[in-house]
Amino acid sequence: MLKILNTLSKTIEEIVPLSPGQIGMYTCGPTVYRYAHIGNMRTYMMADFIRRLLEYRGLEITHIKNITDVGHMRQELLETGGDKMILAALAEGKTIGEIAQFYAAQFHQDESILNILPATTYPWATDHIPEMLKMVGVLLENDRAYIAEGNIYYDVAKFPEYGKLSRNVGGNLLEGVRMETDPLKRDPRDFTLWKKAEPGRDVYWDSPWGPGFPGWHIECSAMADKYLHEKFDIHTGGIDNVFPHHEDEIAQSEAVYNEKHVNYWIHGQHLLADGAKMAKSSGNVFMISDLIERGFSPLAFRYLCLTVRYRHRMNFTFSSLRASQKALDSLRIRLWNWQEDYSKFSPTSETLQKEETFISIVEQDLDLPGGLAYLWKTMKSDSSNGEKAHLLLSFDRILGLGLNQPFDDFQIPQGISSQAEQRANLRSTASYYESDQIREALLAKGYILQDYEEDTTVRPKMYLEKIVDKWPSVSSGKEIDSRIEAPDTYEYTFILNAYGYKDDIQRCLMAVEKQAHNSSFEIIAIDNGSTDGTGDYLEELACSRANVTVIHCDHVLGDAAAKNIGIKLSTGKYIIILDASAELTGDICSIVSNSFASNTNLGLLGPFGLKSDDMQHFHEEVESGPADAMQGYCMIFPRNIIQRTGLMRECFRFYRNLDIDYSFQIKDLKMEVIADGRLPIVRHEHRQWTELDENQRDELSVKNFGRFLKKWGNRHDLLEASHSN
Repeated sequence: MLKILNTLSKTIEEIVPLSPGQIGMYTCGPTVYRYAHIGNMRTYMMADFIRRLLEYRGLEITHIKNITDVGHMRQELLETGGDKMILAALAEGKTIGEIAQFYAAQFHQDESILNILPATTYPWATDHIPEMLKMVGVLLENDRAYIAEGNIYYDVAKFPEYGKLSRNVGGNLLEGVRMETDPLKRDPRDFTLWKKAEPGRDVYWDSPWGPGFPGWHIECSAMADKYLHEKFDIHTGGIDNVFPHHEDEIAQSEAVYNEKHVNYWIHGQHLLADGAKMAKSSGNVFMISDLIERGFSPLAFRYLCLTVRYRHRMNFTFSSLRASQKALDSLRIRLWNWQEDYSKFSPTSETLQKEETFISIVEQDLDLPGGLAYLWKTMKSDSSNGEKAHLLLSFDRILGLGLNQPFDDFQIPQGISSQAEQRANLRSTASYYESDQIREALLAKGYILQDYEEDTTVRPKMYLEKIVDKWPSVSSGKEIDSRIEAPDTYEYTFILNAYGYKDDIQRCLMAVEKQAHNSSFEIIAIDNGSTDGTGDYLEELACSRANVTVIHCDHVLGDAAAKNIGIKLSTGKYIIILDASAELTGDICSIVSNSFASNTNLGLLGPFGLKSDDMQHFHEEVESGPADAMQGYCMIFPRNIIQRTGLMRECFRFYRNLDIDYSFQIKDLKMEVIADGRLPIVRHEHRQWTELDENQRDELSVKNFGRFLKKWGNRHDLLEASHSN
């Protein structure tokens, strides 16, 4: 039987059903105001693996997964009357119901293509307001809650065991509460059960205490009670649910029923992307659709999740996804080739023992990496192909990789089979040229011929074979060998981070070629995960120009990371970083060389300088002369300075304020940042900026500026104003 870490006890415990042969299981489902990202889906897959193991042991599972269509009523949102569902509806110009239905459908689709078994029931929060009101009423009757100006709060002081799940108690608890103090509360720890509807609010429900809407935590308690009753076996969720959500669930549910609420609390760790927690503000959030758009099977992501223990952080990269796709394709190819052997195979007692060995490994705290290792050990053993095929399909009852698809989905059309037979006949008569032509024709149609000593088989291309890159790609700058210490090859290196907007990129690069044609220069363009044809344009340009280098990234890297790739590959004496919205209108090269030749202390040059008096405001532009920072539309510096400054700080995923930060890296060397209005360049609409809504601009800019201030906030000595005092 499955043994797994219980967050409540902090020990690994064997799952023992409350009712023999039955398991009640609740999973915190999505709030349907946006797409679920792959980090969310990892957590849902964890619950799926648990369920599959329990069902393998013959248990009947009642699995409840809620749909939150009210909004995550965290306190910081409640203080302002905010509701993510309402905000999403306003942003998209749709009703709340339309928003909820759309994103719920997308969620179900993502679950399906990831082979996540459907829950027994998907209760919607708004369908269970009566159950929520009933629980709130009981809490008031039991003196576990109180009313303050129409709001109803849970009285945490009346529940001495508060914090037993998260161990977030006392001073630590107060540190974990992400909110401003609500003056209506008796205790800052108290959380909202019911919120009074503010004037003008469109979404509310009548209650004995007046119109309002539920808090986030009461929703899950009420729905769990309705479908699984006051006590059930397993509750799953992400590690971020432990506090406050699940802690509050325990407090309110156990205060209603006066007994233990859930036997086993199981939580999955965070999924990182490029080494950082996924966040919209960081620009590193990926959806299942993003993986599909780049040609990967969603089940390759499922395979990837098998490689890391559920309670360990997992770092997602497209390189690791590609490796997982390769492994998954390999398993599918094996099954394709073993079909006939499988049809003739009958399991033996030894086969059944191997199945049990696999299950026993995985049942040890959901050790899927161990199970995967045993799978590959089995594939490399001297067992018959028929037994290997049987075991693969048996293991896949738990793994859920859809390994039966080669049998079900990849049937060979008669016309393709006929061509393969024709080729075989040609090979038998040594007509190799004609047989090779057929091979290439079938390859173009998506089919691969495999020649063996006795015969030839034909199979469809697997995922990775379909997406063999038109050109090599990288997942990070770590895959790029640095040339920074190499001798200069060119006088100038132009670097462009090509983040979509093909027309802008074309305009920018054509202007470079026109204005710099009399100079020794190279262009390094970073195709930063574009999907709009930018990569094709850049590749065509590189094929026709010896001085153009293109690096294709398999996903969108942060702005600093992308520019660092260009810097690492540069071989020009001077590096000129351009934005796609910038256009050269004259000979920039001669001004650059003369400026640096006449001022050996010049570290950074550009046309659009900035100054500040207080480290807080960098809005005033400097047309000519010393500046505190240089705007990123055009930044020019000698390549040899990189050995002293280092590369740009890659925590700056968003471009805004990266330019200021790098300016200060140079100023910290006691080198000058100079604005020169003579530099022939114009700025066009910066569409990456203008196409963001105001809230996104603020969120991304503030986050980056915070990174700048954290490092440079006390370095007023680097401001030009300090030199004039």
